[in-house]
Amino acid sequence: MQKWVVICWAALAVVGADVCPDGGLCKEGETCCNSPANGYGCCRYENAECCDDHIHCCPEGTVCNKALSGCINTTLTIPWVKRTPADQPKVSKSFRMIKTYESQEDDNICPDLSRCPAEYSCLKGLTKFGCCPLTQGISCPDGKHCCPEGHDCSSDSRGCIKKELVVTVLCSDGISECPDGTTCCETNDGKWACCPLSKAVCCADKIHCCSEGTTCDVEHSKCIDSSTKKEMPMWAKLPARVRAAWENQKEEVPVEAVNNTGTENAPKVTTANLLPPSANDVPCDDTSACPDGTTCCKTQEGGWACCPMPEAVCCEDFIHCCPKGKKCNLEAQTCEDGLMSVPWAKKVPAIIKQKVEVKDVPCDDTSACPDGTTCCKTQEGGWACCPMPEAVCCEDFIHCCPKGKKCNLEAQTCEGGVISVPWAKKVPAIIKQKVEVKDVPCDDTSACPDGTTCCKTQEGGWACCPMPEAVCCEDFIHCCPKGKKCNLKAQTCEDGLISVPWAKKLPAIIKQKVEVKDVPCDDTSACPDGTTCCKTQEGGWACCPMPEAVCCEDFIHCCPKGKKCNLKAQTCEDGLMSVPWAKKLPAIIKQKVEVKDVPCDDTSACPDGTTCCKTQEGGWACCPMPEAVCCEDFIHCCPKGKKCNLEAQTCEGGVISVPWAKKVPAIIKQKVEVKDVPCDDTSACPDGTTCCKTQEGGWACCPMPEAVCCEDFIHCCPKGKKCNLKAQTCEDGLISVPWAKKVPAIIKQKVEVKDVPCDDTSACPDGTTCCKTQEGGWACCPMPEAVCCEDFIHCCPKGKKCNLKAQTCEDGLMSVPWAKKLPAIIKQKVEVKDVPCDDTSACPDGTTCCKTQEGGWACCPMPEAVCCDDFIHCCPKGKKCNLEAQTCEDGLMSVPWAKKVPAIIKQKVEVKDVPCDDTSACPDGTTCCKTKEGGWACCPMPEAVCCDDFIHCCPKGKKCNLEAQTCEDGVISVPWAKKVPAIIKQKVEVKDVPCDDTSACPDGTTCCKTQEGGWACCPLPEAVCCEDFIHCCPKGKKCNLEAQTCEDGLMSVPWAKKVPAIIKQKVEVKDVPCDDTSACPDGTTCCKTQEGGWACCPMPEAVCCEDFIHCCPKGKKCNLEAQTCEDGVISVPWAKKLPAIIKQKVEEKKVPCDHTAACPDGTTCCKTQEGRWACCPLPEAVCCDDHKHCCPSGTTCDPTAVSCNGPSGSTPMLQKVPAFTTEAPTTVQPTTESPTTSAKSEEEDKEEEGMINCDAHTSCPQSTTCCYMKNFKKWGCCPLPEAVCCEDGSHCCPNQYKCDNSRTSCIKGEVVIPWYTKIPAITSDEAEPYSVQCEGASQCPEQTSCCKLFTGEWGCCPLKNAVCCPDKEHCCPQGYTCDILSRSCQKLIMMQLERVPLTPVYLLEPQPQLSPTKHKDIKCDEQTNCGHDETCCRTSATSWGCCPSSNAVCCSDMKHCCPTGYTCTEENSCIQNSKLYWPNWHVFLANKKRALIV
Repeated sequence: MQKWVVICWAALAVVGADVCPDGGLCKEGETCCNSPANGYGCCRYENAECCDDHIHCCPEGTVCNKALSGCINTTLTIPWVKRTPADQPKVSKSFRMIKTYESQEDDNICPDLSRCPAEYSCLKGLTKFGCCPLTQGISCPDGKHCCPEGHDCSSDSRGCIKKELVVTVLCSDGISECPDGTTCCETNDGKWACCPLSKAVCCADKIHCCSEGTTCDVEHSKCIDSSTKKEMPMWAKLPARVRAAWENQKEEVPVEAVNNTGTENAPKVTTANLLPPSANDVPCDDTSACPDGTTCCKTQEGGWACCPMPEAVCCEDFIHCCPKGKKCNLEAQTCEDGLMSVPWAKKVPAIIKQKVEVKDVPCDDTSACPDGTTCCKTQEGGWACCPMPEAVCCEDFIHCCPKGKKCNLEAQTCEGGVISVPWAKKVPAIIKQKVEVKDVPCDDTSACPDGTTCCKTQEGGWACCPMPEAVCCEDFIHCCPKGKKCNLKAQTCEDGLISVPWAKKLPAIIKQKVEVKDVPCDDTSACPDGTTCCKTQEGGWACCPMPEAVCCEDFIHCCPKGKKCNLKAQTCEDGLMSVPWAKKLPAIIKQKVEVKDVPCDDTSACPDGTTCCKTQEGGWACCPMPEAVCCEDFIHCCPKGKKCNLEAQTCEGGVISVPWAKKVPAIIKQKVEVKDVPCDDTSACPDGTTCCKTQEGGWACCPMPEAVCCEDFIHCCPKGKKCNLKAQTCEDGLISVPWAKKVPAIIKQKVEVKDVPCDDTSACPDGTTCCKTQEGGWACCPMPEAVCCEDFIHCCPKGKKCNLKAQTCEDGLMSVPWAKKLPAIIKQKVEVKDVPCDDTSACPDGTTCCKTQEGGWACCPMPEAVCCDDFIHCCPKGKKCNLEAQTCEDGLMSVPWAKKVPAIIKQKVEVKDVPCDDTSACPDGTTCCKTKEGGWACCPMPEAVCCDDFIHCCPKGKKCNLEAQTCEDGVISVPWAKKVPAIIKQKVEVKDVPCDDTSACPDGTTCCKTQEGGWACCPLPEAVCCEDFIHCCPKGKKCNLEAQTCEDGLMSVPWAKKVPAIIKQKVEVKDVPCDDTSACPDGTTCCKTQEGGWACCPMPEAVCCEDFIHCCPKGKKCNLEAQTCEDGVISVPWAKKLPAIIKQKVEEKKVPCDHTAACPDGTTCCKTQEGRWACCPLPEAVCCDDHKHCCPSGTTCDPTAVSCNGPSGSTPMLQKVPAFTTEAPTTVQPTTESPTTSAKSEEEDKEEEGMINCDAHTSCPQSTTCCYMKNFKKWGCCPLPEAVCCEDGSHCCPNQYKCDNSRTSCIKGEVVIPWYTKIPAITSDEAEPYSVQCEGASQCPEQTSCCKLFTGEWGCCPLKNAVCCPDKEHCCPQGYTCDILSRSCQKLIMMQLERVPLTPVYLLEPQPQLSPTKHKDIKCDEQTNCGHDETCCRTSATSWGCCPSSNAVCCSDMKHCCPTGYTCTEENSCIQNSKLYWPNWHVFLANKKRALIV
């Protein structure tokens, strides 16, 4: 037995993707979202919110808001995103078949007796069998590949596509189906549609549907939620799919119709058995049957349906049925018997019998209807089948009624006696093959089917009315039954009793090979028999589709014989009735007929029976009437004997007014010599026209002989008439006609043009006039000896004046439009004579040089022009510039001013600059002016006045009006000019104005102090420095801070802004010493801070404000309430102090409190409630009686208001910080000094131990702070250097932060961070084991971090999870970065840089190896502890609770708490704070969290 290698399959799992329920794939981290119409799509967010519109989605934790088209939660609103289609599973690869072989045991035997391996299947290839490596496979079209069963082969046989299992919902009619997950709903026409929702509610309007649990509000098109009353939009239904007959026959078992139509009373019916009928079936006819126990009922289509009840009553709507003995109530849609009402049943299709001869009901020789139906005529003249025997055919040719009933066309029902039933719609009849049609002949070329009537169409042909001996309506479109009259207005057929819809005619049958008897119109055209020839507007012929018809005067329509055309109503009237008129059709053009044209001239002709009329272009057009009247608008014409009414656009004369006709182009004769009318040597116009000048200076042709050329250069009028430019007509006192538009003249070839020379470089065509342009060049006015207008754009005819305001040319008698000039001709190789402006610039000949705002030159396009003061425009000689009106005036008239163009820059010319100083210069003819930055700018005028705003300047002799931004001299106001940057000279030594040893300002500026204590440069010499430290004013003026101006009692000017000073290199800074450890820059003042340190006020001998933040200039007082500095005269903003400079390695001078404690220099020792010492951060301060606060010297403490009262007002009290006892840090950081040991020995002990002594028995690690824990009556260590000890005795905050006891946090402005829990201090008689393992035998205390030192040893950073700095000496809090240069820790918060000082890393002595440390509980007080990962929170004034979160926020209700970085709300929830928390500042896209119970 041969051994065959069988192909093994390996199922590859889809990794990193989500599989949607429909098999679609979404990427990892995406969410599948369902759409009832389009399957599943992918949302790019994980665990996303799928929006109800089935298009968009939102991130987790937000909700979709359709009104905002976005995703919202309590903290933000973001745009929603659009879903993307899911990836569909790829096509799998097909299998290669192998050849069969000779027989072996246990192999599969193929039909041709060849063999395949046992695991293979025999499949037929193209010519023989092959072996597919699948037990159940199908052969692909190429005969070489195969696919598994349940798959289809791809078009190239290389792939296998899995067949989709389509699950559908069968509707109650048994033949309509909807996709799974939708709901069947009935429509208005009795059919079925699919609502794209599962278990939906079908609305009463039978158009919309709503989701489950809602009710339809049809009036407002809303779905109302039954419980929440929320309004949602209705859903539109989609058409259901109708199953084909073969699909029903393919079913092998009875199928249940699914009851999901959304209505409660829909019956459950079964479809007919679609298998070949058995003996137990109920036969309907020879072709159809119903299952046993059902009843056959006719359908609207004439087929059979099965009522799911025996001996049932078939309802007259052809859709439903009722039980035996009951009657159908069509209105209530129920079955009734006088006692009770039950829902009716819906019928299902009957069984189609195979191979049974159908006995048709013959309609005529070509059509028949199925047995049991009735033949009815259609509107098209064919046959349709009414699905009832011996039925009544309705007069609308669409519907029918049961025998014995009458059609009610208005109600669309069948009535008779007691009940009204819906009528039935007919279906097309069966067309018999090979049957001779007996047509009704219309004429020799057309016929209509048997049983129809021939009717004329508007086109003159024939149409067929689908009724025998019918009445043809006068609109040529419809017809009515025999004995009825056409009501054109109501579009019905009436006989005095009933009104029925009329029928529409169908095209007649065209007979082949029949000679047409035409009605001849002339030698070239004819109309079909039975029509009438009528002239068209084009002069040709059209055919009215009626014999002996009346041709209407609009040349488009016609009326029946004996009627008159009513052009206004567009009808045909005879005094009795009005009918629509007919539209004419083109006539038939006869072949090989000589046309007798009406000659117009030697080159043009019009067809016979028309009239030649001139066009606006000077050519010929043909009026489609003989001996017609040509209208004066050159477009229309009127019949002989009528007059053209141009206003009404009609032809009038006598009784009636008719529309005028439009002329068509004339026929151009070939090979005819044109006799042109010569205009000049280069141009000519056609014969019978008139040459007229154009605005461009060329020629145009007026389409009239000896015409009058209008002064707008565009139009012309007939001989003897005058141009009315305003009305755009031609008038002679009697009648006004439209003017004609000229067409371009004919350009003659090889004619020498005689130009009108403008100058040596430009010329204009002959018959035009040279005019200057705004650019200083030349333009051509299209008139000889014309007047050039002062706007440099237009011109007027000789003898007229330019009216610039009205844009016309006037001479006292009439006003005409002015002409626009065209560019002049540039002559080649002509030397230009320029007007020199200076050594570097020039303007073209005939222009004037004018200065620009930039100090350069521009050219005014007029000789000896007046240069306007705005440096942009200019005026003609003898006129004045009116800057306000932007015109040029001379007392008589006002003209627009001209705009200057750039001057010509001469090459290789030495520029003579105006020197400003040793480094800057301005171009010749300009003026040097100082800028706000202290540099130079150039005013584009000689000897100009420099304005006080440092930006603008004015001409010599004028004053700057800063408020109006103009230059004034008491007579006229002109715009000021803007200065341009000065020229920087190279290699020039700058003479700076020294500010101090480190800074200087450019020459001609003034040094002013900044708020930071540095220097800035006022761009004015000997300027006044304003007290806001930002601005300055000219010498002799005062700064008005409120108005932001500089004033001297006469005028107010804007102040200038200072620019940074120049920093000198290698200059020793002379600092102002604050104490032995701090200093401020020269020219500033040392001021105490709230922390007891020093800050620098950026003013010499300044007044330090009592808020410890701001300062005021010398001689002023701080107004804390208004945040200003006042002296009784003026109020200025106060300045903010900057940090002082920390001196390195300077011994501090302490203020001794007693032999055990001391305070830093510049502070005051005050007693605390415990009897210890604390330090007030003020020198010679007043210690308040509450033993907590202190006040500045000269004030009194007000404990009630917690303020310090003094002569200048009330300021907040300051809180004292604990004193220290030995060598102390620069801030209030307690240390101890042993009374029995020398300072030197203690310093040595301190360095050896690496500790900070709190008192004689207690010490803390270096870079921490000693804080007294009053609850435990002993010292604790804050893991921060120079920290602030909180009043609760358990916590501390970084330097410059404040403790917030209510929120258990540290606050500085908008920054909120959790406060620190102090660690117990190390006492001399107990050694606390180190709890943080570094590496090997190195350990650090709990709540610290291990950091490597530059020596290679391990050191301890007194911060938890700290960042070790690269200098291997310092560390920073978590989330901060080390900035070694500034010796600080930095973090960017809301685009602001937050800084805290670097923390030194201290070195521990080697300790013996200890066992792993255990987590310690957190002590709330002496009696209460919380877990190491919990937070102590007050539950009352005397009791504690534990919050199950570390560093948590305790809520004010003393019941709840929130995680760190969250804020408690009144609704007992936690919301992430918009203020930025230290550890976690990713506050955006955050969700609410429930508050935790303490």
